[in-house]
Amino acid sequence: MPQCPTCGREIEAGTNLCPTCGASLHSPAVAAMIQDAHKVLGQKPEDTFARYNLAIAYRLAGNDEMALEQFAKVAELQPDFADAFYEMGVIHAKHGRRPEAVAALTRAFELDPENARTRRLLERLVGSR
Repeated sequence: MPQCPTCGREIEAGTNLCPTCGASLHSPAVAAMIQDAHKVLGQKPEDTFARYNLAIAYRLAGNDEMALEQFAKVAELQPDFADAFYEMGVIHAKHGRRPEAVAALTRAFELDPENARTRRLLERLVGSR
């Protein structure tokens, strides 16, 4: 049985994501991002940038729920991290969770009112009721 390159757990052949750590099994670069972030977080769990990078890697790997969990931890650790709120909004919008998306994007816009992508997505969601 093959093993996940990130956590070493056995996985079923043909699986796209490791069910244990969420690593992409098709992209060595994304798997390396996940592994590197876990190494840093193992030593410094409060490192918001490593956690943000882990969240981005999970999103790139197609594991939106694990990405969302990590973005939420980033926002908890650093409540003024606008990009974490933006990314949460994007994931919620992608999955049709409009109230959660609007709340996250509103917070991102409050933190960074000059961000055009946040404003456009927020306007699209609020205007499409």
